[in-house]
Amino acid sequence: MKRGFWILMMVCAVLTTVSCQNKAKKNTPEAATEQFAKAFYTADFTHMYQYTTKKSDIVIKQLQNGMKDNTERLEEMKKAKVEFVSTSVNNLTDSTCSCECKILLNGQPRQNQWDLLKEDDLWKVTLVLP
Repeated sequence: MKRGFWILMMVCAVLTTVSCQNKAKKNTPEAATEQFAKAFYTADFTHMYQYTTKKSDIVIKQLQNGMKDNTERLEEMKKAKVEFVSTSVNNLTDSTCSCECKILLNGQPRQNQWDLLKEDDLWKVTLVLP
């Protein structure tokens, strides 16, 4: 009986450790940039909102409105294959940085740089109107 208890306790400890490590990895500039890039290139507007600052909402809304008239392009984007080559952080401070993301979009190389801001203790991509 005691042995079963200790085995159960060890399993719980391992699961807790793994869970905490995965959560910490998700709250990095690289992870936020990659999640945003995947959502951006696949026209996943719901997730774009999740990985951008609140002030970026207007830009995403404009992207959504622009895609309403081009349903063919929207469907094409939703099927896009995004493969990450590398993501690097530049100019890191406590609350800001920029990330350079190199990807293969449907096999074609793409490179973008996004600025990030820590908002509500989470790294978020900031989008601005040109």
